[in-house]
Amino acid sequence: MSAASNIHSLLARLLPERVIAPPIAVGRRQRLFAGVGLPSQRSLLISRLDEASDLQAVYADLRRQALQGSVAALNDLGWIWLNGKYWRADTVLAGHLLRMAALQGSAAAWFNLGQQHYFGKGIEPSYVQAAECYRQAFERGLLHAAAALGDLYEEEVCDGDLQWQVDLVQAYQWFLRGAERGEARCRFEVGYRLMHGLYVEADIKAALYWLELAAAAGVVQAAEELAVHFSSRDELRYQEWRDRAVQMGSTLALTMKLEDQIQP
Repeated sequence: MSAASNIHSLLARLLPERVIAPPIAVGRRQRLFAGVGLPSQRSLLISRLDEASDLQAVYADLRRQALQGSVAALNDLGWIWLNGKYWRADTVLAGHLLRMAALQGSAAAWFNLGQQHYFGKGIEPSYVQAAECYRQAFERGLLHAAAALGDLYEEEVCDGDLQWQVDLVQAYQWFLRGAERGEARCRFEVGYRLMHGLYVEADIKAALYWLELAAAAGVVQAAEELAVHFSSRDELRYQEWRDRAVQMGSTLALTMKLEDQIQP
């Protein structure tokens, strides 16, 4: 029997015919975790679920797609069961589905497994396992995973049972890998660290390069950082980045502009 038919046979047994509605009184912990992870179909799936008058029909369609071999549907079902927002959470089933999708090459499923390990949803938290899953996601093209890894290597843990070591150099290297591949937030993180010499030698020219790329991609913090940098160096460039940050919704830049207007 082929691996594909083995997976199909197991999946047919795993997936129930119907799903159970989530409890009306949702606990605080469940609310905090409602947005964990990534569906493969992103906004399309979320809109479909939010607007559905019959979630059983949506589930039946996703189940059918998964049984027909759709890895994206398999990840999406795991993501929904992991969060428990649209139907009752089942973190054990979620883990099975996500691993099946991950082993078939789904970057989003690897990322979602990382989120499950990071938050400890139905399992013991493990930053080591989370980091490995994020790395697998990045290697399969999910660039956002580089930012997750950068954050993870900067995170201090208070739980003595959670084995993890902060590594600021490793964090920077992951931000840099993401930046070099075009991930907007990573470009901001690299630019910010180069601007201020955080865990890396300061390099203003390189910092401006990465910050401008991040700002062009819509990262408001990058536009703010550029405005602050030029505020005492170049009036025209300061105004340009200040006003662009205002257009992007920055309250900091708006405050700067109002203060400029009232100064004599």
